[in-house]
Amino acid sequence: MQQFQFNIQAKGGAGKSMLTYLQALKQQDNDRAYFVDFDSSVKSSCQQLKFLQGKTPSRFATMSLLDQREKLDRQLLFENLYQLAQKDYDAFYLDFGAPESDQLPSLFSKDYTIGEFKAVQDELNAKFTFNVVIAGGSAYAPCTQYLEKIVLLNRGAFETNIYINESTFSGTPQLIKELTTFGSVAENHINAIRFFGDFDSTTAPHRSILQKVSEGKGLEAYQFVEKIKMQKELSKI
Repeated sequence: MQQFQFNIQAKGGAGKSMLTYLQALKQQDNDRAYFVDFDSSVKSSCQQLKFLQGKTPSRFATMSLLDQREKLDRQLLFENLYQLAQKDYDAFYLDFGAPESDQLPSLFSKDYTIGEFKAVQDELNAKFTFNVVIAGGSAYAPCTQYLEKIVLLNRGAFETNIYINESTFSGTPQLIKELTTFGSVAENHINAIRFFGDFDSTTAPHRSILQKVSEGKGLEAYQFVEKIKMQKELSKI
């Protein structure tokens, strides 16, 4: 059964592309994992996943989900998922942009139901998982509002995970506690809470790591201390 990981969050800059990068780094030597940039706006994964591009077999693609009006097109979504499912891979990691993520709840509530989307999953003999990225600071409120929308619509139909972008929660441990409490209360709808992105940009090693991320470097580009840090990050996701 093929796995489809939807990395989503309507708030731009929350860390979806960083999560996708770390997932790609973890799967760097796995030829059975395929990555897709669905982001129509900043296309960060195109830059950050350079180390996967040009591989044989292919490991990366860009696809569009928006029509000429910049609206999420359910037919394009179905067609792209079907096209991916025909490929001989075990897992697909999908980086949804903020516009695509933002319109996903409306698509589920207006165009068709979660039940109908589940029928798509079953037709493809696949498993869909939603990974909702949460950032702290001023992004926290819109991020958690989006999470609540997804949970309310999903109601446990699909596996849903919370991914907490650690670097954005500096000095606000109470917000992380709030998130973990929400996960406990909604345990029937939240499968796991995971952490990622614990990078302190004020330290030299972490600045070097973030530079390599932005340049789309693979694990082989990291120096000894940096590689230890990255291996620790990859063990968390």
